[in-house]
Amino acid sequence: MQKMLKKKFLLIIIYACYLSLIPMVKVSAWNLNDNHENRNEVQVSKDAYKIIVEAYGQEYFDNMTKSDYVWFEDLFKEGNKVELKSFVTFENNKMGTSHSTNNKKISIIKSCSTSMCTIITTLTWLTNPTIRSYDVIGTRFNGTSLANNSITTRVQSSSGVEYFDNIKQYSNGFGVSVRLPQNATNIIVDQKFYVETKGIVFASYQHATKNISLSTSKLYLLDYSGYGNVFIFYGDAVGVYDQMAGVNITL
Repeated sequence: MQKMLKKKFLLIIIYACYLSLIPMVKVSAWNLNDNHENRNEVQVSKDAYKIIVEAYGQEYFDNMTKSDYVWFEDLFKEGNKVELKSFVTFENNKMGTSHSTNNKKISIIKSCSTSMCTIITTLTWLTNPTIRSYDVIGTRFNGTSLANNSITTRVQSSSGVEYFDNIKQYSNGFGVSVRLPQNATNIIVDQKFYVETKGIVFASYQHATKNISLSTSKLYLLDYSGYGNVFIFYGDAVGVYDQMAGVNITL
């Protein structure tokens, strides 16, 4: 009997200790969910983590440096409302286009204050492209316009970061030709610019299916009927690009 009482007493003590730890566990879990820190000790908010991982992938966040995060700082200014829309196309899923691809993902992010919106368009390659020529990434405006002339376009990969300023600008938007790096992996093409807080932004990325020159990649106009609701190619650029569907976001 005495042994049984000792066992019951021991069990009560263990259970009491377990209950005392529960609040600590809950607080710890809440803190981890509220902020995220990667292997480089870059700490971001829960919302920033969701946006970055959705647009760029978990591996990108895991390896992101503090200097990499500077690219996103405009999005997460205090008082800004952030929204992301992404669209992935798959083989045999036309999604309103004549051709789609299963090896890349396009997304668009907006972050708006009362005076203007920061827009980031991101094209993430899910596989390594075979053709490495001049692709085009750009935007068409409907009821809005650039808030300033700052347009930044970059290509990130295992070879590093390269910036491109091959801008072709129209009254209703712009496009930029980018050359994909040879022998590189983990390719991400993204573009950041600023617009007025009204209207709709349409974004498109078109991949060249054969090797072309920079001048050929610039043979396009911007129109709703174009690839991704943005690009209409003409001349030697006709039939070159893969017609990937685009994304849009209301400001």
